[in-house]
Amino acid sequence: MSTSPSALDALLSTLRTDDGVAKAHIDDGWMQGRTAYGGISSAVALAGTMALHPTDTPLRYAQISFVGPVGGDCTVNTRVLRQSKSSLFVDAGVSSDAGFGTAAVFAFSPDRKSHLDHNRLTMPDCPAPEELAPVPDHHARPSFVRHFDMRPTTGPRFAWKSEVGEYLTWVRFVEEPACHPAVALLAMGDALPPAAMALFSEFGPISSMNWTVNMLTGDPRTDDGWWLLSAKTGFARHGLSVQDMMLWNRAGEPVLSGSQAIAIYA
Repeated sequence: MSTSPSALDALLSTLRTDDGVAKAHIDDGWMQGRTAYGGISSAVALAGTMALHPTDTPLRYAQISFVGPVGGDCTVNTRVLRQSKSSLFVDAGVSSDAGFGTAAVFAFSPDRKSHLDHNRLTMPDCPAPEELAPVPDHHARPSFVRHFDMRPTTGPRFAWKSEVGEYLTWVRFVEEPACHPAVALLAMGDALPPAAMALFSEFGPISSMNWTVNMLTGDPRTDDGWWLLSAKTGFARHGLSVQDMMLWNRAGEPVLSGSQAIAIYA
């Protein structure tokens, strides 16, 4: 078994804090076109925030806006918006030579006692990842995708066409990272193509505009590295698509819910 760091851990090893800011380098392997993959810029923003504002309180919420391109040498600037006995809210911005790129607000909060115990976020029935074929490599796939082992539950292995605008895919890292699990989940949670692309009759560029993340547990974990990711578009018109997103662990427990708006140039 290899003892070398995973690609994600190698990137995070470049993270340094100095004079109230964090700096890291996003290499070409995490790019998609002229910008870094949104999940990795989100993960860098969170890792920088946690380095500058250490807390044992788990991440509960993230609101991320993809403002412009990010890549190469990056700087994470942060600002504490509010700190109380139970919660910490931090604003974080990622900039690089291309200018300001990613804006995020992270909220950290512990478990609380409550009489409510309600869960209707049931994992869909689907084959186990071992029963499914991985997405094959292809020259058109963005660089960052090669860091993930993806096993779509239905549809073609590359085009992933769907008449309902939905992807449901088992995903794990090719090299399992040892970093904080919340950072790893942000790096993975946006790995699927926008669900509206499953409806394309002709190809065109897309650009994620934002990503809202709700962490449903303070202790995310799974077996064998596998997570089931879902992306489902509910509206696409006038060059804008909105989609709901979910992530379950191997045991079928909901771990992350979210939503996203995507600009479509097709």
